Amino acid sequence: MARRTIVAIPLLLLHFTVSCAKTSSPARGTAHAGAGGSGGQTGQLGRTTHAGSAQASDAGAAGEAGGAGAEMPINGVDLTVWDRYLGKPTSGEPALGIDNDPRGVYSIVTLDGEPAIRISGELWGSLISKREFCNFRLRGEFKWGSRVWPPLNARDSGIMFLSTGPLGAVNAGGNALSDPIGSGSFMVAAEYQIAAGDVGSLYNLGPIAFIRENSGEHQELPELWNTIEISLVDDQARLSLNGQETLLASSFVLDWPGASPSALRCGKLQLQSEGAEIFFRRLEIRALP
Repeated sequence: MARRTIVAIPLLLLHFTVSCAKTSSPARGTAHAGAGGSGGQTGQLGRTTHAGSAQASDAGAAGEAGGAGAEMPINGVDLTVWDRYLGKPTSGEPALGIDNDPRGVYSIVTLDGEPAIRISGELWGSLISKREFCNFRLRGEFKWGSRVWPPLNARDSGIMFLSTGPLGAVNAGGNALSDPIGSGSFMVAAEYQIAAGDVGSLYNLGPIAFIRENSGEHQELPELWNTIEISLVDDQARLSLNGQETLLASSFVLDWPGASPSALRCGKLQLQSEGAEIFFRRLEIRALP
């Protein structure tokens, strides 16, 4: 692996305006095929009870912390706008939590002449945006590194949006929550999948349901930079890879145990660390009406 120089100069600082709306309607969902979880299942989300779960009775409240019309900056390569979360180093240890990264899983490097976010993938977790976003278009590029780690030993990552609820609430795709909540690696979210042979699919991490419609042909560039885009307007999401639409999804609903199903319109972003080295660059997020 070529030696990379650490930089501290932000590449992008974009101001983001958000707006939220609340509705409530049930929907169908899709379970995640990766993250060591069960895959490929569709249908109604089942209800389970879980002691100690955080309050999530109103999914539409995500994003209200910033306030309608507030400017929300996000930075493509400066980790100060992200919370660095890591789960358990081993099954017998507690989750490392926020900004406790002894192995340098998250860093800023120079790659191909530009600053980029490096995620080593050695430990599972995610960079979590400090702010929540509603209607937006997220665009950026990713490129695989050379390292993979057990237990997956495969290229696997993702970009999660509509992330909500407590930290470490899930550790795999599908409806299940981590036990106890807080011992997992990710927030409940919808995931734009980035995995070898499967880029641009959409899976649920935790009790989120949605309706999906696959689009046309699309192709990953395995050893090159790939351009991804996620557009979210109200409850309609459009995903693309290298300029080709991969999937349409709608009617996102959070069905948190013990609470009534609620429409999910806003949430945080997560850049996933899941067993493979990956780089992200040229990230930008813009408000959509």
